Amino acid sequence: MSKKTEHCDILIIGSGLAGLAASFFATNKGKTIIQTGNTSSLQFHSGFFDIMAVHPVQTNQVWENPWEGIDKLRQDNSNHPYAFLTKEQLLKAFGKWFEFLSQLNIHYHYLKDQNIPAITTIGTQKMTHAVPKCIWTGISAMMQHKKALLVDFEGLKGFSGKQIKETLSQAWPELETIRISFPETSGELHAAHLANALESESTQKLLVNTILARAQTFDYIGFPSILGGHHHLTVCENIEKMIGKPVFEIPTLPPSMPGIRLRNALTYGLTQKGVQLCQKTVNQVEPDGKYGFIAHMGDNKIFAKKIILAAGRFMGKGLIANRKTIEEPLFNLPLHQPESRREWHQKHFFSSAGHEIHQAGVRVDQSFRPVGNDNRVINENLYAIGSILSHNDWMRHKCGSGVAIGSAFGAISHIDSL
Repeated sequence: MSKKTEHCDILIIGSGLAGLAASFFATNKGKTIIQTGNTSSLQFHSGFFDIMAVHPVQTNQVWENPWEGIDKLRQDNSNHPYAFLTKEQLLKAFGKWFEFLSQLNIHYHYLKDQNIPAITTIGTQKMTHAVPKCIWTGISAMMQHKKALLVDFEGLKGFSGKQIKETLSQAWPELETIRISFPETSGELHAAHLANALESESTQKLLVNTILARAQTFDYIGFPSILGGHHHLTVCENIEKMIGKPVFEIPTLPPSMPGIRLRNALTYGLTQKGVQLCQKTVNQVEPDGKYGFIAHMGDNKIFAKKIILAAGRFMGKGLIANRKTIEEPLFNLPLHQPESRREWHQKHFFSSAGHEIHQAGVRVDQSFRPVGNDNRVINENLYAIGSILSHNDWMRHKCGSGVAIGSAFGAISHIDSL
């Protein structure tokens, strides 16, 4: 294999939600962008867009208005990524993001200044801010106590219509379920395979014919998230016309079709905008006095004026846990972390206080540039965004998507102002 050398204005390391958002915001600034990493992490995305639902985590206080929760979080934690972003910046970032997704035929629904109770795979309700249109249809039906039929399939692992019905019995007593065989299949089923099969109109007709008689007495018809992949909206529209009822989805366990649809759409959309996506891993970065940085991917090199580190946490290997400490492997950045490994976790797994390891990460200034223990910027041309940031227990606060999009917007805005 021949050696290859590339040059760019911005190298984005990491292809999760934060990295992809950074690429999008940067394309609007006319920058040349190379993005490295594998977008497969998005297949674990439920499709829910969380900006803030729980704070403080110790008391499990749930916020119906996410902005009030963010204001309280800023007061209590001046180091949280939201403390470096104004409400106006966040609104602008989310607005541009949802507009871009709409152009890619992924339409999100949300209520102004309000969280909504999304339905999870097991039938519990989780407060989130925005969901894809087809998922919102089911939430709306539940909130209005509409009579609905949830279709389940023999052999589909990790999804039980009966369990969802029983768990939602008080919130949605009008929900009924039916379990059928998916047309022309047998054995163990996977959501992605069913979604691909439903891209065919003949399979859509076979499915509708199986449930049509039962469906007539219901206002809404629900399915696991299998209603198509690349042509999801068309599949939904076709099935709705055949049944004569609105349809909705409830996410399955990962790999999740809402996440896969998001990944495929963003990969296509960003490529069309000129982003160079490279599914390789950067294994070494060194400073370059003339250009900025030299990033190495095996024998290949990328000369970058600026780098945005969006490599995620432990699964993405943005952080590495050794026997005694947590490290950031590419730049050896100083991290906020407990002094001792004994303090990484509480004695009780479900401790209301959460685990300190989830607060560990890269500390940044208000422009999302990493800082050292003396709070001085380490490199003027290096930025960090997303879940790798410290003081950011995004899983418990339910703010992961908001932090990813907001911090990407903040970093790109600072680069553009230079």
